[in-house]
Amino acid sequence: MPTLLDVVRPVRKVVEALLQSAGWSEDDAADAGLVVTEVVQNAVEHGSRADGGELVTVRGGMVGDVLELDVEDPGSGKGPASLIDRDVTVPPPADSSRGRGLYLVHRLSEHFDRRRTATGGSVVRVCLRPAAAS
Repeated sequence: MPTLLDVVRPVRKVVEALLQSAGWSEDDAADAGLVVTEVVQNAVEHGSRADGGELVTVRGGMVGDVLELDVEDPGSGKGPASLIDRDVTVPPPADSSRGRGLYLVHRLSEHFDRRRTATGGSVVRVCLRPAAAS
């Protein structure tokens, strides 16, 4: 997808619709949609120039009842260190206006992993399972 924030919402809606068609509840699909939004938006805002001239790659699939999603950015933004080095287990200060996205992704995901790519970007992998399947 192009590195434009305008495409984040449509990606979320497609994922939510696909999950609901696979039997996920509306609430579980919405939680997954929130995770997708945060990961894809971070890739665009922080992992690229966010000018539409680059691509963020979104790959996903179902393994049983688990959604596995990989989001790869080109690394031309803040760089992967800002993503990879962040402690996502600690919530940001209550008075902070930003910084909750990766914390939420960590809390809502069954598995959350970040790594650098050989080309200088980063890949975020999240695995999500509907609550009813836990």
